[in-house]
Amino acid sequence: MSDTVRAGDAIAVYGLLRAGESGFARFGLADAFKPLGPCLIPGDLWDMGKFPGLVAGTGEVVGELFEVVDPSVMPRLDAFEDYWPNDPDRSRYDRVKVKLVESDRSAWVYVWRLGLDDATQIVSGDWFER
Repeated sequence: MSDTVRAGDAIAVYGLLRAGESGFARFGLADAFKPLGPCLIPGDLWDMGKFPGLVAGTGEVVGELFEVVDPSVMPRLDAFEDYWPNDPDRSRYDRVKVKLVESDRSAWVYVWRLGLDDATQIVSGDWFER
């Protein structure tokens, strides 16, 4: 499967890239992404200190769904998320397509790939409620 994000693809975000958080404004996502509304992403959410990490699990994570309008923003987002497609050993996240909980739609999601030793689970699944 290609890891290329194209215009028209969906992306679901759950932490610092949500509207109102620092990453959303920093990367001009209001121009690069078209909002499609709230979503639920399958998995469990963990507080890594200053940012969240989503991992496979039985829970649901609160997120926001967007349509990618300008895919040229993705390399900067990948770097912000420490996702290095050509150097996975250096990556803290993987960017993968995930089938969302409440619809038949799949979306790109950044998934934590390292350990959870110093992390605390966010039982609500909502970064805003940590």
